[in-house]
Amino acid sequence: MSREKFFRSLVFYCLLLIPASLLQAGYVYPLEIFTDNGIYYDSPDLNLYVEVSDGEAGQVDFTFYNESLLDSSIARIYFDDNSLLGIAGVTEGIGTSFSQPGTPGNLPSGNTLEPPFVATDEFSFDGDSPIPHNGVNPGEWLRITFDLINSSTFATIIDELDAGTLRIGTHIIALPDGSSESAVTVPEPATIVLLGFGSLALLRRRKK
Repeated sequence: MSREKFFRSLVFYCLLLIPASLLQAGYVYPLEIFTDNGIYYDSPDLNLYVEVSDGEAGQVDFTFYNESLLDSSIARIYFDDNSLLGIAGVTEGIGTSFSQPGTPGNLPSGNTLEPPFVATDEFSFDGDSPIPHNGVNPGEWLRITFDLINSSTFATIIDELDAGTLRIGTHIIALPDGSSESAVTVPEPATIVLLGFGSLALLRRRKK
């Protein structure tokens, strides 16, 4: 049995032992760097992800986390949306401050993806000046809330993320060598429910 299969099995059995009241209705998507502008693009010390959770009635929350062990800042956030969402608001954690729209208007190097990443109008967000001070730095978080429109549901959003028809891109700056990189959510065929007491179930898929 491979290490990944063993870990998935371990998580599954752990979930069976946890009361349902401790589970959050959240799905974790790693933010995978697809550029290689510096020496840290594939560093195992970079841990960036977004938790997607069922918000208040008719809304969905996207909470961005930076749990990296090295200097880094999520400075810009972009959504490549399939007309399922309408922006509702931004909740800033301690140390973060963001505004919209983002500059540039599209994810840097997003045109190199297949299909190309095209940010939906107004669905882009920038850390306020001075960046990276107001970006999502290690230990910080930022939540973006959308209204569900066009008869979409939370389950629809998860299906779109897993199919890759809804993508989220981020631009990471202030790495130790001064470089910046771009990352995107990767469809997860076995997305794991986030445990209420931490990220035990977060299975990170590192770039090979």
